[in-house]
Amino acid sequence: MAGVAEQSNIVSLLSNGYLSAAAEQLVSYFTNSQSTTVHIAVMGKSGSGKSAFINALRGVNDNDTEAAPTRQKETTTEPRMYKYPNKDTVTISELPGLASSQHLDFNCYDFFIILSSGHFKKKHFLLAIEIQKKNKKCYFVRAKVDRDLNCKRWKKCYNENQTLEKLRNDCVVSLRKGVIESPQVFLISSWNLQKFDFGKMLEVLEGDLPDLKRRAFLLALPNFTVSIIEKKKAVIVDEIWKVSGLSAAAAVVPIPGLSIACDISLLAFTVSSYRTHFGLDEDSLRRLAKRVGKTTEQLRSGVSSTLGQQVSNDIIKEMLINTSGMKLLLSRVLKYLPFAGQVAAAVVSYNTINTMLNTAVEEMAEDAKRLLAKSLLVE
Repeated sequence: MAGVAEQSNIVSLLSNGYLSAAAEQLVSYFTNSQSTTVHIAVMGKSGSGKSAFINALRGVNDNDTEAAPTRQKETTTEPRMYKYPNKDTVTISELPGLASSQHLDFNCYDFFIILSSGHFKKKHFLLAIEIQKKNKKCYFVRAKVDRDLNCKRWKKCYNENQTLEKLRNDCVVSLRKGVIESPQVFLISSWNLQKFDFGKMLEVLEGDLPDLKRRAFLLALPNFTVSIIEKKKAVIVDEIWKVSGLSAAAAVVPIPGLSIACDISLLAFTVSSYRTHFGLDEDSLRRLAKRVGKTTEQLRSGVSSTLGQQVSNDIIKEMLINTSGMKLLLSRVLKYLPFAGQVAAAVVSYNTINTMLNTAVEEMAEDAKRLLAKSLLVE
């Protein structure tokens, strides 16, 4: 993510009147960040739970039209690609069976997840070795853990933690026998994402990605945990100064599509994207309601912030006026003064927008946490 030196450089450009140069650098960043892709490959034998796992990762109910079909016999020999609902630059591909590495284009994917609903076997080992030879990350997921636990609960002296630890150790031992060094094994249930290693798995996956890809993956994720919400907030807050800088530069530089009127539209578009990242938009609420068995109205009651509920140009203008008071009016007047006045207007605009966006992000993050808590409550 952006460093202090980069931010200082942009602010310096604005303060010294190099508005076009500041805008050019910022536009370049946003172009790169919006176009950054993340492609995930999920591999495993037919019946191992790949489709349910892919739907769970995307926050999609198995019955949705956009879901990967479950409980179907695998007949295709081609990968099936599924986009994240709110970010189509992040995709998950279901590869057929344990695809032979001879026909696998490793360069198409950022990392690989090898899924099994039982013991990892020779085909898993050989595939993982080939993936690692290509310097690609490979993770092992032991699915349907809830099924295994249900089979053992009737036994005397049953202890869930001990059973899970034995299951994990068995997986690690078998993988090491297959010459896999330091295998990362995650125990998950696609039906109960709050238990076992699902949250830990997500933290490892996003943590291993380079910065821009990590940003894209993190913002695409549904809000499974408070930790994810906090990380999203940190990523967004880290970029707010860039939005403020671009808006400030756009207010006084005639960049096509970024006039003063479009400056408000730019902010509205940006805040709308924040609302989507935090899962507060209507489509996200609908998917979440379907997944947790509640109505969108029940969930929407947890959203209390103004911009969490709705975003429009008029609302953004009102928020800016409330944030800046006379400063915003002053910046509009300064625009029509000589060059020094325009620079001063840009600085005022930068500070005003920065404050407004930080407040909005803080409030929407709290909305997202309330929404998560509400979705986990059993009526």
